[in-house]
Amino acid sequence: MQIKIARTFAREQSLTLFGDSIPKGLYFEGKRIRRIGRCAVDSVAERFRLKVDNRSAFGMTLSKCVEKGYFAEALRQARPGELIAVSLGGNDCDYDWEEVAKDPFAFHLPHTPLPLFEELLEDTMQSFAKAGVRAVFSNLPPVSSQRYFDNVIAQRADGAEIMKFFAGDVTNIARHQEAYSNAIVRAALAHGFPLIDCRTEFLMKPDMLDYLSDDGIHPNQAGHDLIAECAIRQAEALLPARREEGSA
Repeated sequence: MQIKIARTFAREQSLTLFGDSIPKGLYFEGKRIRRIGRCAVDSVAERFRLKVDNRSAFGMTLSKCVEKGYFAEALRQARPGELIAVSLGGNDCDYDWEEVAKDPFAFHLPHTPLPLFEELLEDTMQSFAKAGVRAVFSNLPPVSSQRYFDNVIAQRADGAEIMKFFAGDVTNIARHQEAYSNAIVRAALAHGFPLIDCRTEFLMKPDMLDYLSDDGIHPNQAGHDLIAECAIRQAEALLPARREEGSA
């Protein structure tokens, strides 16, 4: 997929991005972590002439950003009207699979239980609004339950025991992740924050798996191209391109 940069800004704007390994541009191939050739963030930054402070990190969660004070620090440094983007949730909904496999019939919590995730979203959005910063959120790209189970979970823990936790239905993985994505959408709508929805673009692809890496959760290069195309199109209303300096 060829990303076309139709227009660019005349002046550079600053954006602070909080995310996980996806906006960091990492993916899995052949059981190894690799870096995307061209990350979706880079394409969006070029399109809108954004100077991006990409604070994304592998394994990052919303709860960690709050607990470590990362959002609070960004707000202290930000001036009114500055832009913050948040793309988190994929790791919050994940489990410690080794612990689950030890006792699949016990009660296990994900890294950030959904009620806490919703509470943290509420608090974060309220703090952003109070600080007067512009913020944009994104929902989560869909995942392949079977691919994630086969190539990640079952490689770390006893797959047969994990399937007991799933009550024999591996699609629990995708449904659980969808609940967190829906929580992001609800919170953004409730607080009036713009939402970049690339999830729908993936779901409408008959060949969606071709846009995901071997682990079933990280977009590959085609997936990043799709995210960039989607984000650029949807962000037009949020960051409309200004007239080039010196043009009539």
